Amino acid sequence: MAILGYARVSTNGQVLDIQELQLRAEGCTKIYAEKQSGISDKRPLLKRLLRDVRSGDVVIFAALDRLTREGPYKTLQILEWITSRGATYKSLAEPWADTTTELGEVLAALVGYIARKTRQDIIRRTTAGRQRAQAAGVKFGRRPKLTLHQRREAMTRRSNGEPAESIAKSLSVSASTIRRLKE
Repeated sequence: MAILGYARVSTNGQVLDIQELQLRAEGCTKIYAEKQSGISDKRPLLKRLLRDVRSGDVVIFAALDRLTREGPYKTLQILEWITSRGATYKSLAEPWADTTTELGEVLAALVGYIARKTRQDIIRRTTAGRQRAQAAGVKFGRRPKLTLHQRREAMTRRSNGEPAESIAKSLSVSASTIRRLKE
């Protein structure tokens, strides 16, 4: 069993010292510390921590916002990954986020349920909104690169044997756009 720590600050102007001291005081044998934005997916040390965590390990962090700034759903994904590996976690700033205790496990499960329910509600509402918009005639997706007139012209030129590359160049689109046109 290892006690692993994760520390993060957003900019090079900030220091990790305080978080690292807190994590050492909690008994962390290895600390993954990085200077990266919490919104960024490019956090190599968080990825390494999640890859290295094993069953029986404890992952400790100064606060939940050190894991990610992408919102509760992403935070819960990370926490779920840790527990799916058979490890536990502990946030020093949020005492309820501590699966090293039975009460913490219950609270974490409750928060996880609420997050899943919230996500389902968001999906349900956005689906209903999209259906209302479609019924009102709103079109989704990218706008066509070519007007109807340009598409007809390109198809006529193609049927007359002109190469797609030549047509594409004259219309400022890719040859694959021309090849995808259907009568």
